[in-house]
Amino acid sequence: MTRGERQTPMNRHLNIGAGVPLLLAIVVAGCSSILDVKPTNEIASGRAIVDGPSARAALHGAYDALQSLSYYGEDFVIYGDLSADNVSHTGTYSTYADAGANRLKSTHGDIALMWEVIYDGINRTNEILAKVPPVPLLSDTERAQILGEAHFLRALHYHNLVKLWGDVPIVTEPVTNIGEASKIERASTAAVYDQINDDLAQAEQLITDESNTRQGTVGAVKALQARVRLYQRDWQGAERAADSVAAMGYTLAPEYANLFTANGSDTPEDIFRVIFTAEDATYLGYLYLAKGSPWGGRREIAPLPSLIDSYEAGDARKAWSISYDGSDRAFGSKYPTSLGAEHPHVIRFAEVILIRAEALARQGKLEDAVEEYNKLRVRAKISPHVYGTNVTTQDEVIDAILQERRVELAFEGDRWPDLNRNGLTVATLGLPADRAYQVLYPIPQRERDVSSLSQNPGY
Repeated sequence: MTRGERQTPMNRHLNIGAGVPLLLAIVVAGCSSILDVKPTNEIASGRAIVDGPSARAALHGAYDALQSLSYYGEDFVIYGDLSADNVSHTGTYSTYADAGANRLKSTHGDIALMWEVIYDGINRTNEILAKVPPVPLLSDTERAQILGEAHFLRALHYHNLVKLWGDVPIVTEPVTNIGEASKIERASTAAVYDQINDDLAQAEQLITDESNTRQGTVGAVKALQARVRLYQRDWQGAERAADSVAAMGYTLAPEYANLFTANGSDTPEDIFRVIFTAEDATYLGYLYLAKGSPWGGRREIAPLPSLIDSYEAGDARKAWSISYDGSDRAFGSKYPTSLGAEHPHVIRFAEVILIRAEALARQGKLEDAVEEYNKLRVRAKISPHVYGTNVTTQDEVIDAILQERRVELAFEGDRWPDLNRNGLTVATLGLPADRAYQVLYPIPQRERDVSSLSQNPGY
């Protein structure tokens, strides 16, 4: 079964660019005379952003882009574990089989859709940043908040792109004609990070909200800064950003299970989450949960033995995340509903703790790093590590942190980027030399057919 065969109208939030190349998508998005956008909380670009209500609706539409099945509703999250060593393909989707075997091609449908929905999200933010500044009847505070959230979302989108594809096009203005769009080229990874950091700096200056965990806030900006600095190997910057998040008063949820309830219940660990409802449902649980289980599901993917065995005895994270069906087959149970109203985390305080721990360890502050990641071990009800006994060298501490990231963030899409940023993918997965290029995803061929975009080596 292909990706196209399993699409349904139920959660098709992508109204700009679904199934068409980026270049056509962004041109269509810029031509309000031919754009028909549904549902009503998503608005046409250009002429639509004219006052306070339409500016607010545009921002809602920018967040709605995250709900796509090709983004946080399903594929973007799943592929972060499926391409790595956490999850195997056990069902019938041929696109998942190719990803699980690290045999992606430039014509891969899921990869193309993922690319397109992320750029659709970018275009929505570009429209806000271009059209909201002169809108009348908005207070200075609200105008700044809307613009700041658009910068935050654009930074998130670009970081998600650069993690998977490396060099990618930077588009910061609405594109309105095919000739202009066809000239877009890929920018270097360094240039993309410059854009990400510029957007985050703008967001930091503009955003004042500190409380809404389903939209961009001061804490969300700082947490994303910490993540970005970690990926850039700016250890001091990552530590400073993580410290600023901790100073805002975030704490771990008392129990790991509190983070993954059926209705997205709030926890003190929440920093930024994506809202889903029964009508606009996430498919994460549906793909992980066992067939015939009390929750429903199809077990299209399942945890690999190496992940299961990596949990220590008594780890509450394993007890919540991995279950067994009547045939004693393991399945992922982190997301407890099938087609559910859960609110998956884009970033939570546990990740910030792990970022800080790694940043400390990379700088040689080993005892402090161990103390930091032990917070998660205590929450998971396993014994904290003793520096000098359980771990002694810098390499041992860093390995322990990467292991904590694996079990803490399992099924949240972080394993593949973690392996790649540490240069561990080829060795960990045992990729042969002739497929080592798969560490970067292919630029979709249908994008290259209408543009001058270069391809990643090997494809």
